[in-house]
Amino acid sequence: MRRLLVSPAAILLALAGCGTTPVPGAALDEVRIESRGADPGGDACSDFTLTPAQARYFLARSVVVTAAQQREGWDILPCYVRGTARSGSGLWRWEIRAGGTAMLETPAGDQELRACTGCEIVLGRPGGKSRTP
Repeated sequence: MRRLLVSPAAILLALAGCGTTPVPGAALDEVRIESRGADPGGDACSDFTLTPAQARYFLARSVVVTAAQQREGWDILPCYVRGTARSGSGLWRWEIRAGGTAMLETPAGDQELRACTGCEIVLGRPGGKSRTP
């Protein structure tokens, strides 16, 4: 009879793949734009749009933040683009706002608040103050 020896490191690597949160910097595939719009008062938002490549760039560089960090460190603007992306764990829904903030819904239905420092290049706005979560 053969015995299978499995190292603890291999077990940890296998378990690490069970969560739904993507590894920071991991690419989400099949990024699609579904809609764009603005909250009430967003009359100046007609120019805000993103391509799938720009949304992918933002999602790959954004970090999870608390609601307080998002309010204090980023502009919560009324302009948004909504879409979806895929990963090995399923379909993700996202909403990216012109001020550098986002909401990401996991395949399990959980929601993460996100923000991106250095994403001004894809958001079409000049860089502001240095921001850290």
